Amino acid sequence: MRFPLAAALLCASGSLLLAPAASRADWLQPDGSYREAQLILKMAARDTAGHGDDPGRLDSLGVALLRLGRLAEARKVFQRSLALRPADDGARASLGKLALFDDRLSEAESLLAGVQDDAGALHDLLAARVRRGEYAAAAEMAGDVDQEGRTALLERMAEGPIYQVTAGPDRIDLPWTRAYPVPLVRVKLNGQSVLMALDTGSSDLLIDESAARRYRVDRVPGQRIEFWSGSRVAVRNAMAQRLEIGAFRIERLPAGTLSLRKWSIEVNPQSEPAVGVIGLNLMRRFTPTMDFKNQRLELRRPGVRFAAAEGAARVPFQIWGENELTVYGSLAGSRKMAMVVQSGVPYCGVGAPAEVFDEIGVKAGAMSRLVKGAGQWLQGRPWASVTVPTVTVGAVVKDKVPGWLGALDSGELWRHGVRRDALLSSDFFRGRRVTIDWSAHELVFEE
Repeated sequence: MRFPLAAALLCASGSLLLAPAASRADWLQPDGSYREAQLILKMAARDTAGHGDDPGRLDSLGVALLRLGRLAEARKVFQRSLALRPADDGARASLGKLALFDDRLSEAESLLAGVQDDAGALHDLLAARVRRGEYAAAAEMAGDVDQEGRTALLERMAEGPIYQVTAGPDRIDLPWTRAYPVPLVRVKLNGQSVLMALDTGSSDLLIDESAARRYRVDRVPGQRIEFWSGSRVAVRNAMAQRLEIGAFRIERLPAGTLSLRKWSIEVNPQSEPAVGVIGLNLMRRFTPTMDFKNQRLELRRPGVRFAAAEGAARVPFQIWGENELTVYGSLAGSRKMAMVVQSGVPYCGVGAPAEVFDEIGVKAGAMSRLVKGAGQWLQGRPWASVTVPTVTVGAVVKDKVPGWLGALDSGELWRHGVRRDALLSSDFFRGRRVTIDWSAHELVFEE
């Protein structure tokens, strides 16, 4: 996108981002990149005053609002800009991103398809096509966004229905095998009984390399990057032929394989190995309830009625990118923050980079720095244990929430061009039933 003011300010202030003093956030202050975004917004607002008919200035203001998560205001600005200049690629790309967040996929694809020379818009267009099931079209453009490693898998996905539910009742209620540190359920992978974790932070199935060989999971050429447990990991393409969850039989499941041996020791120590992860794309085929109170998984087919208990709290969510379930809340009474829901991070209720914990005044103790956690093998560096005084998401509040400093990589803060500060995991949900209501785009919390 071409936004003259924003680009000029970013160049002029580049020294702030590169200076060693800005590599870490100031104590009880937002980090340097956030403060810079605030400065750009202030200057863009001043530059636009009295020039409400100038699409270029409006675009600069809209981008500044968008980066700081002021989405409703940004939408109005971009709609004004597009009305003044219907061919405005910057406004179309940003409105397409906002439509993608809200799951208005046809609108998102329509807006994004004609945008030229914008890498962010291409990534969003790929996400829209994947979410719409247009896998052949997604395969054709994967190389344009440096994702050639996904092409063969996307082509295989285009050959026939994926996540095809071929047997099962209207609803199942499956007890968990283990609830802590992450939910584990017993399923059948290609007819073999195995343990898998439930993780809204994974996209498709993740399967241990050795288990994939042992249970003859189909390999697909290529390797790709997956966002999982707050970081990006490399996985090999695969297609699982069959997965049975309770009485449901599901066929043709896209998957990625990687070594999960150390992760399995974290989530099920001194016991049967956990060989994989069930991700959000499978859960989207059902209305799922993860019952952290009674330690059960409920899956309902589309159209099967779900009735929440009286007094249930409803929290709106968005989907960022292809599959990142995102809600808004605050840590320790701080500013409004976007948080991605990743239910499979072990021993964790909330995770964030050091910059965010510094801002809210939460510091890891000396002893907690000795705790490595899953970060040691996921990101190559240890995480530090912290406790956040309060975490608030909509009307849902939890005190003294355990978390990991470093569990969300710093590179994820601006990944989508919009600030995202933290991840939420299973310790935040403990003691509650949580249902993903896809039709209403809400998480339903029942005590």
